[in-house]
Amino acid sequence: MIWKAVIFCALAPLLLAGCLPQKADTRPEIVSHSAWTMIGDAPVLPAGSLRNQALWNDPSVMKNGNGYVMYLTTSTIKPFEPPILPFRAVSSDGANWQLSPEQPLLTASGGPYLSVETPSVVQFNNEWHMFFTGIYPADAETPMAIGHAVSNDGVSWSIRQWELFKHEPKDPWKSYLIGEPGAVVHNGQLLVYMSAVGARPGGGPPAQSLAVAVSGDGQTFSTPERVLTQSALFPAEQGFAGYSSPAALSYGGRVHVFFSVAHWLPGGNPEWTQIAIHHASSAHGLGNFVENDQALLSYKDRDWTEGEVLAPAPVIEGNEVLLWFGGHVRNSALRPLILRGVSGPEFGIGMARGPLQTLSSP
Repeated sequence: MIWKAVIFCALAPLLLAGCLPQKADTRPEIVSHSAWTMIGDAPVLPAGSLRNQALWNDPSVMKNGNGYVMYLTTSTIKPFEPPILPFRAVSSDGANWQLSPEQPLLTASGGPYLSVETPSVVQFNNEWHMFFTGIYPADAETPMAIGHAVSNDGVSWSIRQWELFKHEPKDPWKSYLIGEPGAVVHNGQLLVYMSAVGARPGGGPPAQSLAVAVSGDGQTFSTPERVLTQSALFPAEQGFAGYSSPAALSYGGRVHVFFSVAHWLPGGNPEWTQIAIHHASSAHGLGNFVENDQALLSYKDRDWTEGEVLAPAPVIEGNEVLLWFGGHVRNSALRPLILRGVSGPEFGIGMARGPLQTLSSP
């Protein structure tokens, strides 16, 4: 997301000069589910892989025959700076990937955005649908909105609507921004989950919740309604801001939503980070979600995720869930990556797995 890109861009000269101080990490400890594990000790798509100076993030993964297709993003001209654009990669095993095609699928040309990020792709009504976060210039009234593109083959895309969902300044829970879509087809309808940020009543960290909009035809959508707010497992008193970066599956008659847990640390570097991946499910996906009683993954699970763990992308394989996710080291540990020419395991897309039976249900 753009918040991270701006922070990293500002940090790059300091990192190269070696003058960025190491600060104590006072974020809460989170213990991940014992049945879930990150695969390996490094990203499967590290920085600089597949494309020179690539900073891969925001995966959205689908099964494709005997393999997988991933939609993912990176900065395309200068590392950490716009335009950040979506790409497509293919794999036979989920760990070894190649770009197909090698060029971005969309650009920001002709629209109001600097970047096109967080693609979420589904097939519905004989079309491929991509919902994405568009990042506005810095002087816009909101940092981002959600756009919609369509395709006949999942490779060649056209914009259907640049600004499908936007913030509502008069609606407190989504008064600041709406972004980070996660789409799923369930019971013959297209559901688009998204993250919304507004002010928290009484003060404290920003209030970040998940909302959903519904479509029966892939062209017209309901007004987004908030469906999931942070539980007592992640209290605001400990700096937790709420939930972000949703991705969803339809399985066993329920909608399963995977999402990042956001934390706010005033004066931190950066202040807003995503430090766990969590899960909840609902029979119809429109409310009454049941959350797991423990996070699936934590930023403490690997050295390379100590900065953030975010943007889950789940796929069911047999009796387990494969989960791709974004991550990176703490900002103060990025200097080796930059000295290598923006290449290495400090930033990228990782892979995890866990048993289906661990997902929440009534």
